[in-house]
This record gives sequence, structure tokens and C-alpha cells, in this order.
Amino acid sequence: MAYDYKLDKKPKSIIELTVTIPIADIKPRLEEAANKISETLKLPGFRPGHVPFEVVKGKVGELAIYEEAAGKLIEKSYIEIILKEKIETVGSPQINMEKIAPDNDLVYKAIVSVIPKVVLGDYKKIKIKQQPIKVEPKEIDSVIENLRQMRASEVLEDKAIEKGDKADIDFDGFLDNVPFEGGSAKKYPLIIGSGQFIPGFEENLIGLKANDTKEFKITFPADYGVKNLAGKEVEFKIKVHGVYKRNLAELNADFAKNFGMDSIEKMREQIEHSMYHEQEHKRDLDDEVKMIVEFIDLCEFEEIPEILINAEINKMVEELHQNVAKEHLQFEEYLKQIKKTVEQLKLDFIPDAIKRVKSSLAIRALFLEEKMEINPAEVEKELAKMKLYYNSDPELLKNLESPQYKEYVENMVGNRMVLDLLRKHCLEKSAEDKAHVHEH
Repeated sequence: MAYDYKLDKKPKSIIELTVTIPIADIKPRLEEAANKISETLKLPGFRPGHVPFEVVKGKVGELAIYEEAAGKLIEKSYIEIILKEKIETVGSPQINMEKIAPDNDLVYKAIVSVIPKVVLGDYKKIKIKQQPIKVEPKEIDSVIENLRQMRASEVLEDKAIEKGDKADIDFDGFLDNVPFEGGSAKKYPLIIGSGQFIPGFEENLIGLKANDTKEFKITFPADYGVKNLAGKEVEFKIKVHGVYKRNLAELNADFAKNFGMDSIEKMREQIEHSMYHEQEHKRDLDDEVKMIVEFIDLCEFEEIPEILINAEINKMVEELHQNVAKEHLQFEEYLKQIKKTVEQLKLDFIPDAIKRVKSSLAIRALFLEEKMEINPAEVEKELAKMKLYYNSDPELLKNLESPQYKEYVENMVGNRMVLDLLRKHCLEKSAEDKAHVHEH
């Protein structure tokens, strides 16, 4: 197949291909195109797909046959040019027919976004000193206290509510004399002093007994998560159904054995170990963000295609959608609370979307620069983990077998390899961390 083409680079990492396919390459494919069109025609005396060329031409016109033939020629020539020029495209091309007419050369334009070039900075210059991690004794005490609360025994008593008691209550909340969503419940079990409700609520129950009622006003914190309640004064009406004296579990060997430990000392060691690794994980994630931000600042990027930014914005909206659902909120209700439309949200997301796209591009560029190779065994290992995790969901298991998911896992493994490389060169462990590793 012969053709001529011209390649023009446009702003925002877009290229424009102008391709000319000679009529000599089109004519041999007209018969096949006519047969393809005839498969959808219902003509007396002819079977679909077996209609003579002249009959098809008379029915749909010669131009329609040329357009059908052009489709495959365009696809074939476009792919060949992209591979020959080693162009890394993003998304599908926009095809514009510049010239298509019987007995004439075919001319089309393909406009497509490409992965922008990244000039990498010297990542080895980045030095981030990791902050030491220390688990304080009072933090361990707090965990043990919570475990004692979980194991506490409860006895219904005819007594006034004190801090530490549990009370079953009805409550109804009103904002400007109107009940607000989530502001009421029946026989709600509340441990007084647990800080489960907004400041001041639990204190208002102290001294009440079973069957007592009370009305009081209280102001929501200014930074409260539900915007229409933040900083607002509301009224609560309360009824107490029962008061329970709570007896905390004693700190002894039997208590430790309930949690699989031989002694309170061993229990404290295990709690410290778990808390250390939890804080370490959070610290490492924070350091990773700092490391990527500094790495991006060292790199130079060609203009980023809008298609990449828009795809990242849509991903961020979907992530927010899922997070809102986890809080048992309708997304539409959430948008009302923050007084924004989806389009306004998308505008807000643009700066972070650009950062995320740059992060992906820089990581990809470093992977290629360092000539890294993904070990297929690592990919299979990750897939096996996922299959084990989702083994009770046949639909998800089926998705894990798709080429798209395998590609997703390959990208994940590749990203991890690059991040490991950056950590190796950019993060400086504290003396305390090194000591902790040696101890364990």
C-alpha cells in the first residue's frame, strides 16, 4: 500500500497527519467495499453480501462505496505511520476527510494527542530526611484503655448519669425549629465521656436519670463536616430510657490472654510494635508525596494534552463519588451541602489533576530512562493476590483475567519499581529508624 504523508506538531502535544492515498490503491478495494455494503441491503433476487457492484452502486451511490473502502485504508495507513514514526498517542484520533471523490486520490487528516516529552532532572540531588518515629507510653495507655472499654461489663441501675456510664437515649435535633438530617435516633446507646458526639452534648446528660427529659441548645464546631450545620446553634430534645454502670476489665494476665498475649507487658510490646508500623506507613506515604513533588519540580514537561487532564479529573470525581458513598451519603446531597455542581468541582480539580498527570509522566519517563524491565513473575504474583482477595466474586474474578487489568497491574508494578529507586537515592533514614530495624 502506497501513500504520502506530512506530519505537523501543534500546541498542547497534538500532532496532525495529512495523508494522501492514491486512487490506484483505492480501486482494488471497491469491490470488497461494495460486498460489505450489500450485506445490509435487502434487494429482491439477491442474497445479502452477493449483490453485483453496479447494482450496489445504483442503490447507494458511488461515493458511499468509496467511503466504505476508505475506512480500512485510513485505519491501516494511520497505524503504519504511527508505528514508523514511533509516535506514542493518547486516545483515538480525530479523522477529517479532506478529499474523497470517485476517481480521485483520497486525502485525510488525523489529529491526535501524544504523550508529552519529559526532560528529567537529576533525582539523585533530592534529599529528604525522614522524621524519627516514637511511640509514647501514653499512646499505648490510650489503646489499652479503649480495649478495657470494649470488654467492660454493664449493669442497669437506677442512678443519675455519670461520666463513664452508658445511657440509652432518644434525641431529636432542630435547626431553626426544623429537624435536620441525621439529628435524631431512638434508644441510642451512648457512653458518656467517649467524645462520640459534638462537644457539650454528652455533658448535658450528666445528672439525668431514666425517664428524664431535657431540652438544650448547643453550637456545632465551625469546622464540622456537614457545611449547613458548621458553626450553627441547634436545639436538642432528649429522653433517657436507661442508665448502665460500666465496670472496666481489670488489667491482669487474664485480660492479656483474651487478646492472645501472655502478660500485660507482652501486650504493651505488641501494641507498640503495631503503632510503630502504622506511624511508619503514614510517614512513608507523606515522604513519598514530598519526594514526588520535588522530582516533578526538577523535570521539564512539554504541554500536557487536555485529554490526559480531563481523564484525571474524571478519575478524581469518581474517587470522590466512592468516598462519599462510604459515608452513606448520596452524591447529589453532598453537592448540595458544598453548594457546587459537578462542573464546578471539575474546575477545582484542575490544578491537582495536572500535578497527578505530571507525576505519572515523570515516573514513566524515569522507568524508560533507567531501562527498567517488569518481571512477569511479579505481575502474576499481584494477580494471584487479587484473585485470592476477590475469590467470592465471580464477576470481578472474570475482570481480573482481562488484558486491560493485566496492563493495569503491569503499570502498578512499574510505578513501584520507580518509587523504590527514588526512595533508595532520596530518603535518608533517621538513626532511630536504623536502630529499630536492627532490633527487629
